[in-house]
Amino acid sequence: MEWTNDQERAFAAVSKWMEDPHGVFRLFGFAGTGKTTLAKRVAEDLARTPVFAAYTGKAAGVLTSKGCPGATTIHKLIYAPKDRSKKRLRELEAEKIALDESSPDFTTELTRLTREIAEETKRLKSPLFDLRSESSLDLADLLILDETSMVSEEIAADLESFGTPILALGDPAQLQPVKAKAAYTSARPDYLLTEIVRQAEGSPILELARIAREGLAPTVGSYGDGSARVIRREDLNATMAMDADQILVGRNRTRRANNVRMRELLGYSGGPVPGDRVVCLRNNHENGLLNGSTWIVIEANDLDDSWGLSIKEEGGDRELTVTAHKQPFDDEEIPWWEAKDHDSFDYAYAMTVHKAQGSQWDKVLVFDESHVFRNERSNWLYTAVTRAAKELTIVV
Repeated sequence: MEWTNDQERAFAAVSKWMEDPHGVFRLFGFAGTGKTTLAKRVAEDLARTPVFAAYTGKAAGVLTSKGCPGATTIHKLIYAPKDRSKKRLRELEAEKIALDESSPDFTTELTRLTREIAEETKRLKSPLFDLRSESSLDLADLLILDETSMVSEEIAADLESFGTPILALGDPAQLQPVKAKAAYTSARPDYLLTEIVRQAEGSPILELARIAREGLAPTVGSYGDGSARVIRREDLNATMAMDADQILVGRNRTRRANNVRMRELLGYSGGPVPGDRVVCLRNNHENGLLNGSTWIVIEANDLDDSWGLSIKEEGGDRELTVTAHKQPFDDEEIPWWEAKDHDSFDYAYAMTVHKAQGSQWDKVLVFDESHVFRNERSNWLYTAVTRAAKELTIVV
């Protein structure tokens, strides 16, 4: 392995910290500077029992594919399922038994209780999670944490409660999460990598990332070996959209329109169906749900005012049963007073770049709506471009 001068200096800085490791070492770098490769070297040369983790199952899978053995999600690493109480179900069943058939409200109340019992029974199948009292972090001398731009202060506090030193990998050119402060990338790095590694030189995706980071507009055409291209909107066709692993956009109305069109192309209609891709819209740490994580629908049941969904994490092995609001699937706002009644999901064929942070896909199609973000225009486009691992198409 040929190391850049930049990487050697970074390794020296991490080595000095590892002499008496404590707290967090922030190793940041732009795309293509070899953060993960350097982290592997740290794990092999400086740590006895390292653990690799990332925010989502998708990101953990990418980490594993880059040669980081045993990479797992933060949730699997530090949270454990706990038994749900059956008290509420027993109360509802007792209410149903006690119903007076002669009451004028009997039919209405019977319908309500039957629905609530079905919902509570389904909810019992979905595990709750608590912070683990014991974790593999207890035996580790280093946690290498990737894609830290998505790690909130709440999750960071839980991670740090185990007392294991953390090597936090991040990219300061990415967007900050919406409605949350990134615990690690919002602070100054202990070392910032800026030099592109030799293996990445000439990458068309990284060339477009550089153009975006420098605030320039990409020109229409094919880049490098053709694995990255910029096309006009009139040249986009359904085949290109269907071939992409993920469509990324800036505005919600663009996201909604593309989700409708993709479901039409797949032959799906109505509400969620088995095979649909959905994205979590709000954290629920008790249920192991992280904002921005993507899932595949296994089973969908119409519960009148909500959807009962059995889902499997995309890129992971976790399966959950959740009760999801209907409004997002129907392009409606959830009333604020009902927001916490159920979990929130929407279709995931097209996602905003903000929601896509922390994940990466082989083939990405980007609708360039960077102009909407003004002061964060370059950060938005850079983040969109760097979600692609192998092929990228930007539509202007």
